[in-house]
Amino acid sequence: MASRKETARGRVDIALEVSPDIVDAGAEMTLDARVSCSPPCDLSGHGLSIRDETGAELGVLELTELDEEENAVGTLVLNAPVETGNHVWSASSSSVMKNGVAYDEASKTISFAVKPHAIRALVWDIPATMVAGDPFTIKVGIKCSSECSFADKAFAIHDQDGVEVAKGQLSDEIWPGTSGLYYATVELRAPSSADLYHWSARSAGKDLEQPHAEGAAEFSLRVVPAPECVVTVEAVDKLSQEALAGAHVALHPYKAMTDERGFAEMKVAKGAYNLFVAKAHYLTLGLPVEVTADLTARAELDPEPAVERN
Repeated sequence: MASRKETARGRVDIALEVSPDIVDAGAEMTLDARVSCSPPCDLSGHGLSIRDETGAELGVLELTELDEEENAVGTLVLNAPVETGNHVWSASSSSVMKNGVAYDEASKTISFAVKPHAIRALVWDIPATMVAGDPFTIKVGIKCSSECSFADKAFAIHDQDGVEVAKGQLSDEIWPGTSGLYYATVELRAPSSADLYHWSARSAGKDLEQPHAEGAAEFSLRVVPAPECVVTVEAVDKLSQEALAGAHVALHPYKAMTDERGFAEMKVAKGAYNLFVAKAHYLTLGLPVEVTADLTARAELDPEPAVERN
């Protein structure tokens, strides 16, 4: 009786890459597979079963073509788990018979990490100065790294001690020219004492399907005493005595700009200041000023020296 011919055995090797390998919770991730076999065979048209840690199948990665090295390759896009932390998935191929060779099942594990969505908080339109105890407004914007919707979501304003001083709610609109930046205008009240303060806008990303890390943006408030005096500054060209419109005037931290007549007015608290007046193509003028009552100062600016050209 003739012996039965023994079937040749082959081996399948799976190479698997995930992108990104650190991914936002629930966000899309791409699996790229490259499968080779020994002895060589064509496995295009076959698929890899992708499974999570529990063994549940998440999808089938189809090997659609051969690359230049005759490896079967394919791509599959899946959503990452919502649970943050490290995860290990697997890709497995079924046994197959090719050209009289039996190729056994093969598998490959791949590791990746899931992180909470990052929140970027922004604050703008902050007044340069504000009077102690007076109301003022700022704008707050919140953006998710995966562009989740933050429409109508809450945020809070905290003072330098971490105490919540106000709450706000984002609009359902996105700031023009941006992608996923939800914003709101917030009405606040300045501290009662003059000083430099450091506050923050914070959003915890609560009430969202995916986990989000807290986002915060710090901003500074320069609070000044209530103004008691009016300082009027007249800026003129020293040579021609013509009025200089659009000149920048500063009695730190108060600022203004001259009108078409060359005049600027600032309401300031009593005290000693350095007055600066600046305009393009003129030398900046600086002089000390003691403000004890309303006063008018005349600033005569020298034109910049002409630049000699060779």
